[in-house]
Amino acid sequence: MTLLDHVVLQVDDLNAIGDWYDQIVSLAGGTRTFDMPNLIGYALPGQPAQLFFSLATDPGGRQTHVALRVEDEATVRLGHEFATAAGAEILHEPRLWPEYGPDYYAVFIRDPAGNNLELKCQASTGRPTLST
Repeated sequence: MTLLDHVVLQVDDLNAIGDWYDQIVSLAGGTRTFDMPNLIGYALPGQPAQLFFSLATDPGGRQTHVALRVEDEATVRLGHEFATAAGAEILHEPRLWPEYGPDYYAVFIRDPAGNNLELKCQASTGRPTLST
């Protein structure tokens, strides 16, 4: 399993820097596969549409976003419990994110330095399992 799932760097102007990153990311074998007004993303050819590197503009601040891939839904919830106990700001509670994929399950946490940390997994059944 891979520890790092994806990274999103914050930039001032996507249009100004997007072409530059298109060239740089192509050196690593990536191509632009996702293009929205506030986000462009890159993936590896022949891979699912999973983004591994993105650029975004965030009018709410200049946070870096890092997503760590974890084993399962229980681990996502464990990360949420740890962050809550440690007093971290929870940006988004653990849940399915169908806009990112049918089995995309994640929690979004503000780390102590102010960055947006995501713990994510592929849900085992398209819905998270329940804790017992």
